[in-house]
Amino acid sequence: HNAVDKIAGWMLSEGVGAEDKVLYTTGRLTSEMVIKTAMMGIPVLASRSGFTAWGVEIAQQVNLTLIGRMRGQRFTCLAGEGRLI
Repeated sequence: HNAVDKIAGWMLSEGVGAEDKVLYTTGRLTSEMVIKTAMMGIPVLASRSGFTAWGVEIAQQVNLTLIGRMRGQRFTCLAGEGRLI
């Protein structure tokens, strides 16, 4: 989660907008990761790993697109499916 904090700080200091970004991580998509991503204003959080039930619930509440288990051309989306094409 320290890397996410560093990204947030960099985006703030450089004036980088978040609305057109995707945050990709290799770690599990926990409630803390979902909350941090939503607070940064990034609409999509993705990972090659899985997610926690609480992370999915919070993502649904804050309208964050949550994509996990990304492997090759396969993935699982459990929140915010409307953003996917």
